[in-house]
Amino acid sequence: MVYPALMRQYGLLFVMLGLPVVIYLLYVNTAENRYQSLPIFGPRKVLPTAVADGKTHPDDTLFYELPGVTSWSAGSINPVHIVHLVRYDGAAQRKRLRTAQASRVQDVFKKNPLVHQYCLGIHSGVEVGPRDGALWSPLMPLEQVLDSAAKAQLWQDLRVFTPDWQQIFRQIPQEDLTLLVDRRGRVRGFYRGVLKDQTDRLMEDTRTLIAEYANTPNRRRRRL
Repeated sequence: MVYPALMRQYGLLFVMLGLPVVIYLLYVNTAENRYQSLPIFGPRKVLPTAVADGKTHPDDTLFYELPGVTSWSAGSINPVHIVHLVRYDGAAQRKRLRTAQASRVQDVFKKNPLVHQYCLGIHSGVEVGPRDGALWSPLMPLEQVLDSAAKAQLWQDLRVFTPDWQQIFRQIPQEDLTLLVDRRGRVRGFYRGVLKDQTDRLMEDTRTLIAEYANTPNRRRRRL
């Protein structure tokens, strides 16, 4: 009979067209769960209720955001900020170590437009200029994009994270720190920028944050 032959042909065609779709859906479903979301540091506030899309949802959490970061990166889409806290008048050996590790990050992510590296000069009793930051190539000095008032405010904002990084790294100077900051200005990681293993972890966490962007919409919440 003709009908069984046609049914076999249509069945085979269905399998040939449908199987790739099923495999793709399974891949997407598993790929979305292959990463573990990074922690969010800083003070937070849990609200009893919050309204989203016209509906009330319980237990909305507001995380602390760095307004200075979000203001200078307003034109970027889903940026990942790596901010190295440095002392421009520090020891030459420490400068070489920080620059070497920052160069490793630069080489890995040089073709990724989401990743931006900066250095931010520690207050040392004197005002620091953009040319001082040029010593830390390939890092871009934040002094080139922040005025004095914005820089002072950013340093004030960074103080709220002192309990977090001191719990992770005990008895190290603040200028050893590197921060991973997400698109909302939230700090997602602390690292010692002079150490190779810490830089390896920074790069792995940067990839995780990029994966998080791919699986979550960019929804702005109220700032704490």
